[in-house]
Amino acid sequence: MKFRLVLNTTTKKGHPVEIKFKIPPSKHIGLINFLQIALEHGNDVEFSIEKVQDGKHERSKVHGTFKLTEEGNKTQSEDSEK
Repeated sequence: MKFRLVLNTTTKKGHPVEIKFKIPPSKHIGLINFLQIALEHGNDVEFSIEKVQDGKHERSKVHGTFKLTEEGNKTQSEDSEK
């Protein structure tokens, strides 16, 4: 079995852009547990980029938060957008 983290967005002109990151088998259980916790509790998930260089960890200015939903389930904000 293979897991990939797939991120999708669109450009200013509406063209789809996608990037995929492979999740190694040693991280599968951790990913599954993380997703289950985020879904069950409905908590926000924080997204950020971390640069590690020469043992120093530096967070990027790019960050955000979002909620995970199961496919087929809509959140209130998705319903209000239509």
